[in-house]
Amino acid sequence: MKFVNKPDAIKFIKQIKTEGITLRRRFILYIISAIALVLSLIALLLNTFGILNHANIQMMNAMDTQLTSHANSLVHNYDKIAAYAISFSEQLEAGIQNHLTNNNLSFDELENNSKELINLQSSLYDTVYLNMQLAPSSGAFYILNTTVNSNSDTPMYNGIYLKYINLYSESTVNNDFSLYRGSYNTSKENDITFHSGWQNEMKTDFFSNYESIFTNGVHYVLSPVTTIPDTWERARYIYVPIHNINEDIIGVCGFEINDLYYQLVNSSYNTDNSSYIFGLLDEHNGTYSGQFTSSRYNTVKNNTIKTTHNKNSVIFDFTNETCVGKTENVQLGSSTFTIAIMLTEAEYDKHIFDGQVKITIVFLIVALIAFIYCFIISKKYIAPILKKLEQIKTKEKTDDNLKIHEIDDLFAYLEERDNAYEEQLNLLKEARQSAEEEAEKSRLAYEKALKEYEAAQNEIQLLSKEHEKTIVSENYEYFICNLATLTPTESKVYELYLEGKSTKEIIAILNITENTLKYHNKNIYSKLGISSRKQLLKYAALKQQQDKKV
Repeated sequence: MKFVNKPDAIKFIKQIKTEGITLRRRFILYIISAIALVLSLIALLLNTFGILNHANIQMMNAMDTQLTSHANSLVHNYDKIAAYAISFSEQLEAGIQNHLTNNNLSFDELENNSKELINLQSSLYDTVYLNMQLAPSSGAFYILNTTVNSNSDTPMYNGIYLKYINLYSESTVNNDFSLYRGSYNTSKENDITFHSGWQNEMKTDFFSNYESIFTNGVHYVLSPVTTIPDTWERARYIYVPIHNINEDIIGVCGFEINDLYYQLVNSSYNTDNSSYIFGLLDEHNGTYSGQFTSSRYNTVKNNTIKTTHNKNSVIFDFTNETCVGKTENVQLGSSTFTIAIMLTEAEYDKHIFDGQVKITIVFLIVALIAFIYCFIISKKYIAPILKKLEQIKTKEKTDDNLKIHEIDDLFAYLEERDNAYEEQLNLLKEARQSAEEEAEKSRLAYEKALKEYEAAQNEIQLLSKEHEKTIVSENYEYFICNLATLTPTESKVYELYLEGKSTKEIIAILNITENTLKYHNKNIYSKLGISSRKQLLKYAALKQQQDKKV
């Protein structure tokens, strides 16, 4: 590629200043400037109204759509699990009541009665297992407000807790158990193989405020994300109360939704071209924690998430990573939760950059098309105009028209003017030749007149001497006295007569008509008391002689 060096550029600029710019370059410059101005104004307007950053708007709109869809689906899923939990509670209530009735026991008599509690677990195990298989969850449980050891330092509660081991999809059929809470006899009877962390009873803080939870028509409660006791896993729980025959709450049952199960169920909402991360968040004093569709965020370290709300998005600060997304509040059970959708900041920035690159490419393509268009227009219109001008300059005759009415009319007018100027020039040449001939004639006439004048002067001098005596002194005195009465024009005529000018010469010099000259002659004769030009010259010659003597 050849670049213009600095001296050439300076020379080119100086040339433009002194010679101007050609029509073709001026046309291209104006067109490109106009297109650049229009594109700049469009870009400014699009940027002002937020349309230019199409990638960001498209991404935000897609997030809104995905978030709304995910929120509706999530509410539906949890309502569905809650319905399973309510049915689960009704089955447990019937099973507990049948067991108490058949054994002539009251619920209070179960406390510290390990034998009956083991028998009750055995009778309820199939109910727990069946509902765990039916419900979309990672585990099932029931906890009764009773214990085999009421004197324990840490309050414990009796019940069964079953939890699946490896979850590879949202289907939980035929999965083994990784966690079991309940009596050893029940696990032995049902061939339960569990790995570690077995306990006969469970810890819970549910019964410390259960009376205030299920009020005002609340049928189920979704808990915040919590760490499962004695494990490294986190989960949410759907709680439904268990009532006795008197409608008193004697326990709670429900299902577990751990991080892995939440991830498996909700990962299908990602689109083909996105890596959206969904989350169900709990708010604690301005910070958030929750479950996400990506395992990298489902850790204890991410229990505290700070958020910053911008104009159209939310910034999620995970301390070691930042994400950009949107949120929406939903009502699940008795509590309000926040559903989030987000992208990592790096991926978000990549989308924005890709969008800006696309917009830049579009503008460059438009600019390139405009540039090519300018050259096409230049070749189609400017080049023929320049050719036509050259033909006019060289006076080359041609019948070719540009087929542009205004331009063709202009060139026709220029040709007419050129022809008119040529005719006028020919006339001027002829007039010049005539003027030169007239000047030569005038020169010859002048020389002839000069000779006549000199002869006249000599004659005047002779006549003045010969006829000085014949001139009446009174008439001469009258002539001398009235010279001052002549007007400037009359004085000029008088002087021209003394110079020996002819009538035609005086008319030409004063630029007057012959009648006007006759009028001035009449006035001069009348004022000076003379009757002819001859008498005028005699008195004038006498006066000159007298002036010389003086």
